[in-house]
Amino acid sequence: MKTSEEIKQFLDFIKGCRTKYEIAHEAMRTEERREQDFIHAIEFETHVENRSKTCTKLRACLMERRRNKDIVEELEPVIEYISNPQNKKCLDQLTQILGRVRKAEKYHENRSYHPRVEKQ
Repeated sequence: MKTSEEIKQFLDFIKGCRTKYEIAHEAMRTEERREQDFIHAIEFETHVENRSKTCTKLRACLMERRRNKDIVEELEPVIEYISNPQNKKCLDQLTQILGRVRKAEKYHENRSYHPRVEKQ
């Protein structure tokens, strides 16, 4: 793998972390609101069978919320790092380095040599 591809892969990972974090955080909040809906439905339901079905839905909701919360907790250190202005500057510099590395790689691909003394 080329150096530029490795740098690009890292930058894509960082960008992907922010996207995954935002999606998981929003999904977690949605599941928290859904959880409250199920709790109120259980509270006011008079039929045992309906209450049991709602409890099953509540459990699935809680499991989904936990899955998203785990994602948020795992990505939070990365998000904190890239949100720091000093570290953001480092990532911006890494983007500039990527451009310079690509330029060097392109130069190396098209390199040729023309003899100065000997004629062929």
